[in-house]
Amino acid sequence: MRALPESAVREACDVIGRGIVAGTFLVEGKLPHETELSEQLGSSRTVIREMTRLLTAKGMLRPVRHFGTAVRHHQHWNLLDPDVALWHEADSPTLGFLLEELGALMQAMLPLAASHAARRFAAGTVEAPVKMPMDCTLDAGDPASLRYAGVVVMALECAGSQVYQNVRDLGLHFARLGPSDGFRDELYARLQAAVVEGRADDARS
Repeated sequence: MRALPESAVREACDVIGRGIVAGTFLVEGKLPHETELSEQLGSSRTVIREMTRLLTAKGMLRPVRHFGTAVRHHQHWNLLDPDVALWHEADSPTLGFLLEELGALMQAMLPLAASHAARRFAAGTVEAPVKMPMDCTLDAGDPASLRYAGVVVMALECAGSQVYQNVRDLGLHFARLGPSDGFRDELYARLQAAVVEGRADDARS
């Protein structure tokens, strides 16, 4: 789920946001002038100004008097903004930092959310039929990590709290970007089973 509707502004944010995450722009270096960005992206200067405003709000850019717009160090990024996680890929220079920070959040949130979700399954109060991610057949070329991300999303969505819903996308990206191994994969399968079978203590564990 994206915070912004599909638009030229969102497209510009995606291009520049991914560029910042990928290290295309030097930290504390100057972002190209809005006229140059307008030409590069094929967008109006109004779109570029709005993109700059939004990325500044995400902690990725900083207007500097008599300098222009500076790219900020990743320690200033708003890691609770799902777009920042969305723009990361497996080879992003700041991936380790992101996973460490999201891991701390998931360590605090996911066990409780899984426990609540399991209780709701046991009580039959899950509001809509839920597709079981581990039972899905992925298309050729789809990373298996998407299936495991689906387990995390399911637990957060079914926990019955808006707070858990709000961190759902962060959980998705944490699972999507995490390194896959047999032990982790087994844990996700066991997590799904514990939740849908209503075993709250096992889900939390």
